[in-house]
Amino acid sequence: MNVQKTCLALLTIGSLVISCGKKDKDHNSNPDPDKPSGSTAPVITSFAPAVGMPGGEVVIQGKNFKDNITQNTVIFKEMPYVGTILEATTTRLTIRVPADAPSGKLIVKVGNLADTSDTDLTIDPELIAVTSFSPASGPIGTPVTLTGINFSINTRVKFNGIECTIANRQSTSLTFTVPLNTSLTKHKIEVISGPHTLQTQAEFTVISNGPTARWEDKAVTLSTGNANLYMGGTSFVHNNKIYWGFTRLITTEAASSFVVLDPAQLSRGWIDMTTPPQDMAPQKLQRATSVSHNGRVFLGTGFADAASNKWWEYDPATNTSTAMTDYPHAVANTISFVLNDKIYVGFGGQNKNLYLFDPAGNGNLGSWHLKATGTFRELNSGNAMVVGNSVILGRALPDLNQPRNMLLKFTEPDQLTPIADMPQDLTSITTPSFTVGNKGYFVINKNVWEYTPDVAGGSWRVVLGDDQQPVITQVAVLTINGVKTAFGWTAAGHLYEFKF
Repeated sequence: MNVQKTCLALLTIGSLVISCGKKDKDHNSNPDPDKPSGSTAPVITSFAPAVGMPGGEVVIQGKNFKDNITQNTVIFKEMPYVGTILEATTTRLTIRVPADAPSGKLIVKVGNLADTSDTDLTIDPELIAVTSFSPASGPIGTPVTLTGINFSINTRVKFNGIECTIANRQSTSLTFTVPLNTSLTKHKIEVISGPHTLQTQAEFTVISNGPTARWEDKAVTLSTGNANLYMGGTSFVHNNKIYWGFTRLITTEAASSFVVLDPAQLSRGWIDMTTPPQDMAPQKLQRATSVSHNGRVFLGTGFADAASNKWWEYDPATNTSTAMTDYPHAVANTISFVLNDKIYVGFGGQNKNLYLFDPAGNGNLGSWHLKATGTFRELNSGNAMVVGNSVILGRALPDLNQPRNMLLKFTEPDQLTPIADMPQDLTSITTPSFTVGNKGYFVINKNVWEYTPDVAGGSWRVVLGDDQQPVITQVAVLTINGVKTAFGWTAAGHLYEFKF
């Protein structure tokens, strides 16, 4: 039999429906002249797949096998290549291919009686294989992890014919997300590596759409086209208005500036404001952080001609600033958030520390108190989702040449612990985030991931992943008619409302 190279290994759930072995034998005839008529000798009628790999599984169909595993022996071509029998019935044997098995015919022995397959099993040590996937069901947006062998950087996954984004890639595991535009039914998973294609025998059941989101265009923009404005700027919410900028609008501007948007007067759009205090926000300032709490706004760190450790209180009403106690590190891309009525600032670059900022300390100039130190290479341009009494921080880079998808949970007073990785890794290091109700959201380019906390560490699903959606670079949560509402905008200031 001419076995095609594109056959793949059958492991626990991976299979090709191609089988090899003997043609269906007449059970009333004598299958072997050396065996007496009516013999209880084993008979091989088929096996699958036709091409296997060391450590892979092969299923042999036939008759007169023993349902006691120890009473059957399966030999690969010749002794001493004996396979491990994993499951046995009188008509079916599931075996594991020995590590050094050669290509050749299969022999099944029961006692002193044996039968040999008509065709060869081809052994290919370079095949990909799938041993399991988890979970077996879930709504659209569910992260699914395939476990297997020989996955490479070029291994692809298709679900219902739809190319999937690989969120986490290892040689023995791949994590992808059930795509939004699939159907509510059962689907086999297709794994592709070079010329090899594997389709799982088991199926993933899509149980529901789950609520999916959209960015609703509010017809507000600061610039037409695909302009990149306030690159490296910061934003905050004060008195239910969005403030954005505090760096130069474009690279040719002579001074920094900022704009304000009032949701109660969307028709006015972004309103150009005067130049902010230049000692607080010099022209070249980028990647500063800002935080608003109890009617007060604090802004600092960032990079101008060098990394800065300056920390300011800013008064939007008078457009004035007051120098506060310096942040403990000169760094850019820090993260700031409010948890349980307290201000926290930390990380940025390769700084691994998180600090509590007390505005009343040091004679009302503010004081810094180290609360936690992370174990990662960097948490750079990440963000924080405050969900309940904890904060989810990410995405961190564990080490060089690894995915930027490490997540950490901070719980007061000083607990900083890694949790399950973000399901997706993209080249963008900017991760806008927001919280609505008891769920948090991370925005990565055109995708929005929803985080639901639970006692097991929380779960993730994609609620928005349409290629037609905008690339959101900044987000803010405002109160509209008494309801917390999330807004996002592009680098050109094109404003959208986040809706389900």
